[in-house]
Amino acid sequence: MKFMHISDVHLGVKPDAGKAWSEKRAQDIWDSFAEMIEIAAEESPDFLLISGDLFHKQPLKRELKEVCGLFARIPQTKVLLMAGNHDYIQQNSFYRTCEWPENVCFFPREEVMCFDFPEQNTTVYGLSYWHREIRQALYDEVFPKNTDRINILLAHGGDERHIPFSVEKILRHGFDYIAAGHIHKGGQLVQGRAVMAGALEPTDCNDFGPHGFWIGELTEAGCRVSFYPIKKCEYIRQELPVTPEMSAYAMVGLAQQELAKRAPYQISHLVLRGYRDADIVLPVQELAQLNRVVRVVDETEPDYPFDQLKQRYDGTLLAQYIETLEAYPDAASGRKALYYGVQAMLNAMGEGQET
Repeated sequence: MKFMHISDVHLGVKPDAGKAWSEKRAQDIWDSFAEMIEIAAEESPDFLLISGDLFHKQPLKRELKEVCGLFARIPQTKVLLMAGNHDYIQQNSFYRTCEWPENVCFFPREEVMCFDFPEQNTTVYGLSYWHREIRQALYDEVFPKNTDRINILLAHGGDERHIPFSVEKILRHGFDYIAAGHIHKGGQLVQGRAVMAGALEPTDCNDFGPHGFWIGELTEAGCRVSFYPIKKCEYIRQELPVTPEMSAYAMVGLAQQELAKRAPYQISHLVLRGYRDADIVLPVQELAQLNRVVRVVDETEPDYPFDQLKQRYDGTLLAQYIETLEAYPDAASGRKALYYGVQAMLNAMGEGQET
């Protein structure tokens, strides 16, 4: 039995609000979902497992019609779909009245139920959220009805506010595969038996690392799964080395050179790291305006002229502090404490520089 597994598509989300690329990012998420459907049309899996949060919020009627149109393009594949904590079923949710294509099986209740597929010798269990939070470990007490079948559990959650669950306990109960969702960083929870799909595309600028979908095959010999990335967007941490000799203008120029080396789909957290002139004002606003920079993070330290400070403040607590920390045996820890302490003392004396 062959399957594809996705989760946390978040159709309708608009990442990086206020940035020039925000609308494109929103469209990219729809396009990535459509691309995955086209791959399913080529691969012809028996099942497409969607482990919650297909939408970022309550789906509009027109959005559901778009999704139904896409599902109808893969009639040979059974689509198993549940609502997650973002698109949970409310009283007026269009989930409740949607006319799904014949190949779609939607879990309508908040209690675990199952769909059985004799031709594939497979039973798929799951539920849909009816509340934003579910703190009960609902999956941990689910047992397959027939262990002669291939038994799959769709599970959305994994933290204390969203159905905490024990992978080991669920597998001991007789499930062959756990198709999990909710955590946006994907990976195998148990090799070949439990996968957190991760988000199909990053939906937040802090969703680092690769995103995509999984393809697996369950046989009598076990399960093998493989990850397939979709790269319409990837957030990266891009370091900019700063030295005391650099001016603000030089920093912006270096950043432009480094950013030009990115892949077209990458969006940067620009991380300033190193030692800066203690008197310089970092060009944070100018750096934040550079192309596809979502955030500027200052991890620099001021490069104080310690010898001059010791002479200027000879006989004071500041001079004694510098001399003590300079003799500290752990050079790295002592240097960091030295910079933080000197900055705090100068600020207290009204002589610290704005950075």
